[in-house]
Amino acid sequence: MSDRKENEVRRLLDTTGAPAVPAELYDDVVRRGSRLLRQRMVVRRLMWWGAVLGFLAFMVWVAVADPFVPPPSEVTPPLQGW
Repeated sequence: MSDRKENEVRRLLDTTGAPAVPAELYDDVVRRGSRLLRQRMVVRRLMWWGAVLGFLAFMVWVAVADPFVPPPSEVTPPLQGW
């Protein structure tokens, strides 16, 4: 059964050949492809700049706000006169 299907597929592939491609299609494809590459490059650069600026903003915040130091405890009063 699979031998018959395989023969049919081979026959179809051998008889059809490659479809004809219009000559002006190549120029359109090259133009669209280069435009897509430029857009991807711009998006990639913007993402990197955003990541770098975000990292720098985080580092400035950490340096100014000192967020990882625990606040002083206000639960118990300070011990004086012991």
